[in-house]
Amino acid sequence: MKHVLFTTTALVALTGAAMADVTWSGSASLGYNDGHKDGTPDGINSDIDLDVTMSNAGGYSATITAAMESGDSILGSDIAITTPVASINYGEVVEAANSSYSDVDGMAGLGSDEFTAQGAAILISASAGGMTVAYSDDSAMEGGDDSSFGISGDLGGVSFGIGSKGDDWGISASGSALGGTISVASEEVGGNSETGVSVTLPLGDMSLTVSATDGDDWGASVSTTIAGASISAGTDDDEDNQFSLSTDIAGGFGLAVDFDTSDGSAVGLSYALSDSASLSVSYYEDIPGTDDGPQTSGTEAKISFTF
Repeated sequence: MKHVLFTTTALVALTGAAMADVTWSGSASLGYNDGHKDGTPDGINSDIDLDVTMSNAGGYSATITAAMESGDSILGSDIAITTPVASINYGEVVEAANSSYSDVDGMAGLGSDEFTAQGAAILISASAGGMTVAYSDDSAMEGGDDSSFGISGDLGGVSFGIGSKGDDWGISASGSALGGTISVASEEVGGNSETGVSVTLPLGDMSLTVSATDGDDWGASVSTTIAGASISAGTDDDEDNQFSLSTDIAGGFGLAVDFDTSDGSAVGLSYALSDSASLSVSYYEDIPGTDDGPQTSGTEAKISFTF
């Protein structure tokens, strides 16, 4: 649930407008955990998040978003400014190279989609004639190691992207083929060059995706819906096998099952108490020798609310 207020002071300095929208939203949960989830100690724990978004409209507009987590002070804020010529994002941004270039599964890729540099970053983008040019950097904008560039667009039904960061670069393209989608990418990252291709095809009620690179990386996955249940499975050259299932079951409960040979297995039940409250119980089984899971083996029971 979101609450919208109207203020005559916020953002006036940015636009000269006399009114802006202020939206408050948040969530709270109380639960029991014995699996050290994300470093949370065993026992009863609570989590409180509060988000505020200030925005206005017009040819020149701005949106400011800030968040407070676990009852602490505001951790950070993001600012998005839109003009008829360009868009400016400040705070946590998608790096320009990452926003333009799309790698194939198994490739290193360029940049980050959660880039903050040494505290805050900036992304400037402009679109014209079906093409978008983007530049990102740290807040000092000195054009050093944190800066990246990207250009993307669509030509004759083929989407393309070019990105660069320092000495690294990447070129990608995708389009419709064989009733599905084919994507190709070529990059040089850290002095290593690699080219890959990915094909997604509809097979009746299923969707099949196969990818491969000239670095001997490959992967395959399939997804489908059976009797209302969403199911997906995949594997790759590292013998990393995944399986997931989510569905509604009797009594209004939701069931989710997840298995990953490089992570672990999890099963969870959820129940909607109302439009803004839910109850969940889950168990996670960590695989010894792996450290990329969200928690060690254990159980969590939680009641959550959104506002």
